[in-house]
This record gives sequence, C-alpha cells and structure tokens, in this order.
Amino acid sequence: MPERPLRPCRQPGCPALVRDGSGYCEKHKREDRKRQDDRRGSSASRGYDSTWRKLRHWYLKQYPLCERCEVQGMVVVAILVHHRDHDPRNNTAENFESLCVPCHEEEHRAERFGRK
Repeated sequence: MPERPLRPCRQPGCPALVRDGSGYCEKHKREDRKRQDDRRGSSASRGYDSTWRKLRHWYLKQYPLCERCEVQGMVVVAILVHHRDHDPRNNTAENFESLCVPCHEEEHRAERFGRK
C-alpha cells in the first residue's frame, strides 16, 4: 500500500508535515488528545478501569467472534466488547456483546445521529 502524502499539521501555524490520519504532528496530537480527555473525562472516570479490562479480556476469550457478523453468517474476529445498555458500569455478562470495529462504529454512529 502506498504511503500517505505529507500534509501540514492541522494546528494553525504549525510548520510540521505529517502522514498520519489524525492530521496532527506528534506534539499537537498529544494536545488534541488532552483536549478530548478534558471534555469527555478519562476512560477510567467513564467506567473503563482495570476491572473492566479484565472483564473485557475474559469475555473476548469466551466470545472471540463479532456477534453481529456471526448472525449474518460471517466469521470476523471481535476486538471490542460493547455494553448493550450503554452503561459502562453495568458489567454483567448479559450486558456484553463482542463486536468488530465496523459494527461498534455503526452502533455509536446510530447513537450519535439517531439512525442505523
């Protein structure tokens, strides 16, 4: 696959050129991430702490395939564990769903924009 072309950093006035899809140089990528974290809160403050990481690991071992793709007859490795009720503190196995990245993105796109 060919490399992405060099583009200017998205931070106004920054002379750095980047290839990465975020559009920010390393310095401004960290600053952008910090702004996002300040707005959303840290992952731990949103309920994704060490207990969650252990549960996630356990669930993915039990259900390694994307549950939504599997229903459609496809075999796709799951990478994420989704909370069905969207409550990150409800860590019961019945509330979990193994998903691939595209299915998880589709779930949150529907949530953000009110459609599937």
